[in-house]
Amino acid sequence: MALTRNFKHTIVERVDRDPAFAKALLDEAATSFLNGEPDVARLILRDLVNATVGFDQLAELTHKPSKSL
Repeated sequence: MALTRNFKHTIVERVDRDPAFAKALLDEAATSFLNGEPDVARLILRDLVNATVGFDQLAELTHKPSKSL
């Protein structure tokens, strides 16, 4: 069964309309990291950044190269 909707598009829309969902993603990323699953945490954080500020703007705000974030 093929997905009918792009996952990343769905995440962006949900984060835009539901701040509690964005917070839940951040909480899940932190929990994953603390439970010894840094790769899972990074994937969740990547989706959250892409759904909010994007890596280029985050790089500007943090004065870090976007590739190192």
